[in-house]
Amino acid sequence: MTKRYHPLTVGEHQVKLRLTMAGQRRLKQQWGEDILPFLLEAAVDTEKLCSLLSQCLDWPDSGNTVTDGEGLYDLLVDFGWQGQSRFAALVFDIARVSGLLTTDQADKLNQAVCAGFAAAFEGL
Repeated sequence: MTKRYHPLTVGEHQVKLRLTMAGQRRLKQQWGEDILPFLLEAAVDTEKLCSLLSQCLDWPDSGNTVTDGEGLYDLLVDFGWQGQSRFAALVFDIARVSGLLTTDQADKLNQAVCAGFAAAFEGL
C-alpha cells in the first residue's frame, strides 16, 4: 500500500507532508480544537501553521531531514515563499492528501482565503 503525502521541495530539501491520525490527536491536545477548525485557523495563523507542519513532518517512514515546522517555515521563506495565501494553499493541500478534504473542498477554501486577503489589501 502506498502512503499518501504532499511532496515539497525546498532548495536541496525534499519533504513529505502528511497529517496522520496521531498528528491530529496531538494537535487537538495541544490546541484544544477539532481538526477542521484548527486547519482553517492554521491557514492564517503562523504559530498554528508551524505546529501543523511539525506534525506533518513527523510520521513513520517519512524520511524527512527537516523535522520541525518552524525550521520548514523559515526554509520556505528563505527560498522565496511570500504571502499568506501561499501558506494557506499548503494547509489545504495537506488536508486533501490526508483525507480531511476533497479536492473540490480544498480548492474552494483556498479561493475563499485568497479572496479575503485580496479584499483586505484592496483598500490600501
